Amino acid sequence: TFKPIVAMAGLESGTVDDQFTVHCSGGASFYGHYHKCHLKGGHGSVSLHKGIVQSCDVYFYNVGDRTGIDKIAFYAHQAGLGQKTGIDLPHEAEGIVPSSEWKIRNYREKWYAGETISVAIGQGALTVTPVQLARAYSWLINGGLWHQPHMVKGGKYTEHSWPVSADNVEKVIYGT
Repeated sequence: TFKPIVAMAGLESGTVDDQFTVHCSGGASFYGHYHKCHLKGGHGSVSLHKGIVQSCDVYFYNVGDRTGIDKIAFYAHQAGLGQKTGIDLPHEAEGIVPSSEWKIRNYREKWYAGETISVAIGQGALTVTPVQLARAYSWLINGGLWHQPHMVKGGKYTEHSWPVSADNVEKVIYGT
């Protein structure tokens, strides 16, 4: 899922910390619209670890709302999302990581804060491939370093690095 990337964006940008807690009663209202959580009865009090482990939509709606689409997009791009991986397979899709600039460029419209809510849980205008998501998790696990994936041995080796805090990586991965 996209949620660990949103968590890293929030932590790295300083808009949330691992103690940031929300109450999930099964949904929440943002900008005049009610957004449901996947768990009908809600998750109760949710902080980072529980939000990731139980994939609480309400937690990530709030993290996304606080962090904003452009910070989410920045860290998603650093993780390799929204761009071809260069894997040695034909017809690789690029995917989309929306941002305010992306929406102006493609639709000549401004980005509305309410649109960030669905992107924060991996929906909305966001599209990623399974290979991109695997590379993004590699980026997270390796503290900001990802390598170009290959299906055959001996392919061209390239890497990208955007260092992230080891402490934040540990918080997202282990919930410490």
